[in-house]
Amino acid sequence: MEVKTFTSRQVVGITTRTNNHLEQTEGEGQIIQLWQTFNQNYVPLLHEGTTLYGIYSHYESDHHGDFNATVASDSSELIVQADNDPSLQILQLDGGRYLSFAAQGEMPQTVIRLWELVWRYFEQSDCPYQRAYCQDIEIYHHSDEVEIAISIL
Repeated sequence: MEVKTFTSRQVVGITTRTNNHLEQTEGEGQIIQLWQTFNQNYVPLLHEGTTLYGIYSHYESDHHGDFNATVASDSSELIVQADNDPSLQILQLDGGRYLSFAAQGEMPQTVIRLWELVWRYFEQSDCPYQRAYCQDIEIYHHSDEVEIAISIL
């Protein structure tokens, strides 16, 4: 893991409101459906190798409260498509300080394991960083490589 400073950028995607309790209850999770919808409806419009993002924002409180989950891309093809598709929203990826965790392997198992590592890390009593609960970002660099960037104070 390493501390990184990100610059803000524009992305476009689809969003749902959920919480970790729903996501861990069989048959109730919305994030997997969000990814399926994005992959089916929008990935065919993108160039191969386009970076995809999972964005977690508008936290009600902490990891126990509701939050927005967004699947997005910064692809210009999709930004143009947003004018004609009411499901697509244009958002800003927040710039700022993030603690970045990375892993490589088969998805979605790898990203699930990486989130478990993130949660365990921040639950440590001697954790040197504090989550800001502003915006957390999954960055899919390749189909088998993910980075999770957690906003920190």
